[in-house]
Amino acid sequence: MTLEDLTERLLTHDIFLIYVDDLLVGEMNVMYDPPHLYRQEPGTAWLGLVIGETSGRGKGVGTEALRLLEETLRAKQTPRMELGVFAFNHAAHRLYTKCGYEEIGRIEQFTYWDGQLWSDIRMEKRLY
Repeated sequence: MTLEDLTERLLTHDIFLIYVDDLLVGEMNVMYDPPHLYRQEPGTAWLGLVIGETSGRGKGVGTEALRLLEETLRAKQTPRMELGVFAFNHAAHRLYTKCGYEEIGRIEQFTYWDGQLWSDIRMEKRLY
């Protein structure tokens, strides 16, 4: 990522860093009404969530991060969130399902990983 890429990203995304104690373990980012939404509904927040450090996984960090983000978006009167999760990412899919996100569609053969093509599962959650 170049400095120019980062500058552009800061203009188009709300970015939230995720720490466990003093260790940066991940990031959430939000875009509003991007063109790649599966359902084009005004006011939709598109979610990106990455917990890259293994020390941040399986401990409720993602659940708490999503809870705090949803609280923030409700205060901004954001009606809906949408996200995409790769079909091979079973842990993330379980997290989103547990947090109330529902599948709304799939984009087949979306990404290549581990020797095969995988779908992008699109999910949504209504905040109010």
